[in-house]
Amino acid sequence: MIKSEILREVMLENREEVMRHEVIKRRMSLDGFDRQVLVGARRAGKSYILYGKIQELIAAGYSWDEIVYVNFEDEVWE
Repeated sequence: MIKSEILREVMLENREEVMRHEVIKRRMSLDGFDRQVLVGARRAGKSYILYGKIQELIAAGYSWDEIVYVNFEDEVWE
């Protein structure tokens, strides 16, 4: 079972990670869907596509309280 304190800490760290990266705008759009699943080869840019979308949402006025991003490759889950 995931402890809420650990989940909260990881989510806060992920916020910093997302905002730290400068993302190049892609021609791909994730608009029009409530939920998306990004699947692809390692190092293909999936995380950066997600970072860009989150940055767009923040710039559009959404708050972090409305966005959930958890990186399950974080060492804390091992």
